[in-house]
Amino acid sequence: MPVSRRSFLVAGQTLLVAAALPLKFFGSATVEIGSANTTNLASWTKGTFQPLVSSSFAVHSGARTAAWFTLLSVEDMNSKTSIETAPMGLGLKALSLPQPTIDTFALHFHGTGEALPQGTYEMEHHSLGRFSLFVVPSGTTTYTAIISHIENAPSIRAPKRLNSKAQAGALTAPESL
Repeated sequence: MPVSRRSFLVAGQTLLVAAALPLKFFGSATVEIGSANTTNLASWTKGTFQPLVSSSFAVHSGARTAAWFTLLSVEDMNSKTSIETAPMGLGLKALSLPQPTIDTFALHFHGTGEALPQGTYEMEHHSLGRFSLFVVPSGTTTYTAIISHIENAPSIRAPKRLNSKAQAGALTAPESL
């Protein structure tokens, strides 16, 4: 069965949406890093962090606590942009799927202890538990972390597994697009 350019592009856009979905759609909200259970940030929103302003986070580098961060503020970065208005619109209206939104916010910290370079660190908070976060120095003792994820994304079924080479050969893209 030949594949039309239109169906090929729609399938590609659908796969792009599936790749951008938070991990909570494919598994549990916790992931195993080393021996500690850590929480996945995919389900946390700006509202998760707002009550934690002025609270402390232990920042771990390897087996030791390298610094302590105090959350100074939580800043809304773009008030939930629709995916359709984002660059390279995914054409979800054509697929009649609900429009997901992108939730983006910044966490601003004040750090004590050793100065840390930008990188991913294990953070620990008494009410959130352990989680990994990429932080960037934004001053001599201040740090920023940007969190961006897709909210209310439609659930998309995974494609069927191909059982034979004949089935795989039937799904090849046309030579001229």
